[in-house]
Amino acid sequence: MLEDQKLLLNQFFTLWAMLDPISHLPLFLGATADLSSQERRRAAILAVLFSYAVLLFFGFIGQHVLSAMGISLMSFQIAGGIILLLFSISMVLGQPLAATKAAEEAPESALGVAIYPLATPIIAGPGSMLAIILLTDNNRFTLSEQVATFGVLAVVLGLLLTIFLMGDIIFKAIGRGGTNVMRRVMGVILAALSVNLILSAVAEWLKLPPI
Repeated sequence: MLEDQKLLLNQFFTLWAMLDPISHLPLFLGATADLSSQERRRAAILAVLFSYAVLLFFGFIGQHVLSAMGISLMSFQIAGGIILLLFSISMVLGQPLAATKAAEEAPESALGVAIYPLATPIIAGPGSMLAIILLTDNNRFTLSEQVATFGVLAVVLGLLLTIFLMGDIIFKAIGRGGTNVMRRVMGVILAALSVNLILSAVAEWLKLPPI
């Protein structure tokens, strides 16, 4: 039971750090700046639903696609850990992400904004797709554990939706400086998780004790 709780907590913090709801708030506000309050709420709800569907899709078939291409999950885990590490470094150093430009070029309809850039690439971007594939590894997790992972993903996206719906209030309370601090803190956590992914795969490959 304790191991199950540790697994769920690890998955929660991994997905929270990867999806990074707080630092995505300015992107959400920028993408929906031309929408009314009602349209902004509708865009937030649709974006979360679309992104959940995308991540669910990748969680179910991602590993099968890798298998069909002859790519081992261990190799994908190491490559993914490196990508997540680079992403986390950009978060810590405050480098602009490609999603920022996408947010500035968003179309002016609730549905359009929800699909692009909110659902992809802001929420369900390459990093989060990679994370959900690794967290639903068929060789490491049972079907019930994978279902629990999708439940954790739903919780994180639910919290992200809450933050988006309270966007105006939160942004006024913490300001741009607060979002920058949160981005860097989440970047440090994500960097540690990324290194753990790499070392775990290497340890398994070399038959070393677990990290």
